[in-house]
Amino acid sequence: MFKMITRLGAAAAGATLAASAAMAQFNDNKAISYSVDGATATGYFKVVTESINGIVREAYPGTDATYKPGSPAGGILNLSTGRSDFAFNASPVEIAYANEGKAPFKEAYKGKFHFVMMLHEGLIVHNLMTKEWADRNGIVSFDDIAAKKPPMRITVNLAANLQSTVTMYQMFFGAFGINEAQATDNGKSMIRGNSATGFDALRDGKVDVFINGGFVPTAEVTDVARGRALQWISADPAKLKKEADKWGLKLATIPKSAYPFLTKDETTVAIWNAIVAGDHVSEETVYKFTKALMENEPRMRTIHPTLAQFSRTEAAKNITGLSVHKGAERYHREAGLIK
Repeated sequence: MFKMITRLGAAAAGATLAASAAMAQFNDNKAISYSVDGATATGYFKVVTESINGIVREAYPGTDATYKPGSPAGGILNLSTGRSDFAFNASPVEIAYANEGKAPFKEAYKGKFHFVMMLHEGLIVHNLMTKEWADRNGIVSFDDIAAKKPPMRITVNLAANLQSTVTMYQMFFGAFGINEAQATDNGKSMIRGNSATGFDALRDGKVDVFINGGFVPTAEVTDVARGRALQWISADPAKLKKEADKWGLKLATIPKSAYPFLTKDETTVAIWNAIVAGDHVSEETVYKFTKALMENEPRMRTIHPTLAQFSRTEAAKNITGLSVHKGAERYHREAGLIK
């Protein structure tokens, strides 16, 4: 009996030591290696990604963090198939389409990628028109466009950028009953490109309407307005909310003070972005990545105005519908952010 008790005690002690060792290896400062996918080679997400990678490298010296430019949907595809590790700009539409296997995804990837943390809810849909076009056609709102059906030269984002098309111009057209084929002459009067392409087209008088994403205030909007008179396309909040609710998105108010041409506060939609990780990424890598960001709140808030309110509490709130990656869940529980 004594020998049996001794063996049981030794086994329990061994299990405790093994568990402690497992916990300890995550709390060291050994380097990790990961790649980030899903955004453009320049601009906002390039700056945010490199800044975040810098925080992780400081926490874990020698960390190899690689940035792979692409598209939001392409990023989720790559991390779901093990070709990349993280995406920092997952939005409701990419997540839904990937889970369902809806084009451009050729199969369902539900369970192949997981939630790590929320990044921001500050990607704001900008709905702009030239004053010349607005005056000529008597347009103030999306309801006016739906009723009067004026010829429209419009710039929107690339079709591959789901969050900047499906939950931007397509959502607004759907909310107000605007037929895309009719409005754009079956796409003939539509210029597709990123926001920089759209601003150039607006500046050069090649388009009448700009619908794309940006942060408030966006310097390019003010810059274009210096040389070309602009107006905001007003949106009925009730109609817009009905459509935004389908994607779990919130309405946002653009204050009159945001841009010099605004004559009143305007209503639009705010799109959230979450950090997600592939199922193949190790628990240790995601744990350390999560810890580095969550325990550097002041640094995170200085990266960009969209992250000025970054907090561990809000970042841990999973509104994506995804399961939480085991590495992120472990940190969130240890930090008391989730039960």
